[in-house]
Amino acid sequence: MSTRHRLAVFIGRFQPFHAGHLDVVQNALLQADSMLMLVGSAYRPRSWKNPFTYAERAAFIQASMVQLGKPVATLPLVDTLYNDRAWIVNVRTAVTLHMRRAGLNPDKTDVVLTGFEKDKSSRYLGWFPTWEMLPADPHMHEGQIVNATDLRHELFFGPGEQTGRMAQRYGMQQIAPVLDWMKKHPDAVSTVRDEGSFVLDYRERTETAEGVFGYPIPVNTADAIVVQSGHILMVERKMQPGKGQWALPGGHIDRGEQAIDAAIRELYEEAGLDMPKGAMRGRLRERRVFDHPERSEKGWVRTEAFVFELQDRAKLEKIKSGSDAASARWVPITEITPDNIFEDHFDIIQALVPDVPFAYSSILMAQS
Repeated sequence: MSTRHRLAVFIGRFQPFHAGHLDVVQNALLQADSMLMLVGSAYRPRSWKNPFTYAERAAFIQASMVQLGKPVATLPLVDTLYNDRAWIVNVRTAVTLHMRRAGLNPDKTDVVLTGFEKDKSSRYLGWFPTWEMLPADPHMHEGQIVNATDLRHELFFGPGEQTGRMAQRYGMQQIAPVLDWMKKHPDAVSTVRDEGSFVLDYRERTETAEGVFGYPIPVNTADAIVVQSGHILMVERKMQPGKGQWALPGGHIDRGEQAIDAAIRELYEEAGLDMPKGAMRGRLRERRVFDHPERSEKGWVRTEAFVFELQDRAKLEKIKSGSDAASARWVPITEITPDNIFEDHFDIIQALVPDVPFAYSSILMAQS
């Protein structure tokens, strides 16, 4: 008589893994034979919202799995901010690959999706109708839901003597490897703290203004995607947030300015293109608004992106970094990957320049 295998799937960013996450794992494994944890926002640059890489988070997770008695595997999950259908395919691709590697027969395996439905970011729990749903309860401590956002605040900005308090709230076994990592990587910690300070101050000033007016205030920006001869023009960010990361030329829309004017102005300020602005305007191919609520760590930041296609030539248009960028360069489309690109600019490029290669299945196959 054949026995069916129940595989629990737990999706999250786990920035970082804590006792609340462990509760979900333990409860799911009471009803499942094994678990696959898909670690989201993989291969994104280090930032205030995503301070730990996939490999670091996978190590934190495995440090908590040693006494569970059932196998728990991890795989990276790549964001597709403006294509939910592609994200669903990525999840199913990862689950299929895991079953193959684990020797699980798909015809004899029941997939169980588990997770805590906390807000709009959890709507994916309803996107897999053929999988059984196993709801998870929130992990409470002193009347409050334990969450990774608060943990990041305490790790990077809390007083150094609060380890005991964090251990009670988030789990000592969970935070110990994180604290050890922070001691060994002071430069990375400094990078996250610097960006975190900027982001938190920006949000505080925005919330103060919203309190005066009584309604949310969006920040409006414009970005330029300039394509020529298989290259995209990118700039290295000079200031926080995302200092040192590569980005599309762009910035805030000034008072009385149209979005396309802002995009062209920022393009020339940051990249110093050696061609008339009127000629650039004539190369406009497409424009699109990007307004995902999670696209910027600063808050509600909307942008309109403009695609300018320049004539293909043997020599690319001359550029030079301006006062608003550390450097500017033409990047071959084949070399553009999300691991050092600011916020959602990789997603914007993928949405508007279909030639950008980034095969999630190949990334999964490279995992040991």
